[in-house]
Amino acid sequence: MPSQDQHRRKAESNRKFLESISLDDYPDWVVVAAFYTAVHLIERLRALAGEGHSAGHQDRLAYVQERHPKIHTAYHVLQNASMLARYESNATFFAQFQKEDIKDILIDKYLAEIETCVDEHVKKSFKPT
Repeated sequence: MPSQDQHRRKAESNRKFLESISLDDYPDWVVVAAFYTAVHLIERLRALAGEGHSAGHQDRLAYVQERHPKIHTAYHVLQNASMLARYESNATFFAQFQKEDIKDILIDKYLAEIETCVDEHVKKSFKPT
């Protein structure tokens, strides 16, 4: 089972990849990269709390809803957007998300909320005594 540090590194790698993708050329992959950044951030929270690894997307979503309701909406919207980006047509995806929404809402708001929440938990966990 990956450690919190392994999840941190994977989230950082995904975030770096996210920042390298052109929103104009690959809006669907931007959303997918944002979601998988969030996945590893949530798994990092679980590892920090000693609560094991998620069994899958639904288990992870339930965990967020129960243990971190402050970021539940952010995570849930990212998960749904990622599902649309991965499995639906571009027309269906863009009927719900414009390019501006991807940056302004999905990344700069929702992913940022999750990143901030995780950072706060990490600081509490490693607070010097």
